[in-house]
Amino acid sequence: MKIISWLILVLIVVLGTAGQLSLKYASQSPSSDKKNSSSIRDLLFSPYFWVWFVSYVVVTGLWLFVLRSLPLSQAFPALGLTFALVPLASYYFLREKVVFSQWLGIAIIVAGVVLVAQT
Repeated sequence: MKIISWLILVLIVVLGTAGQLSLKYASQSPSSDKKNSSSIRDLLFSPYFWVWFVSYVVVTGLWLFVLRSLPLSQAFPALGLTFALVPLASYYFLREKVVFSQWLGIAIIVAGVVLVAQT
């Protein structure tokens, strides 16, 4: 049961990352630059917005399952991998720059999660 919980935790991190990318895509719709109510309407009707929404609903349900089977002291720090995956995904999918200090931070996050997961 514990290995399934860890695999679900990885899925949570991946879905959370996908949700963040989707929200970024939704916020970059052509009309989102306008300062009127149509930009909010366009955001709400964007398929990317709904990918974000559904991913976070699913993540919340999966998180509740994980909390029943793993110690919070191990599960919660593993969510930190999202802080590593979002910049990596932004680099590959959104063509955003990732500077050396961010790469260093990503490495530190991953090392920290590995250390916490081993306990």
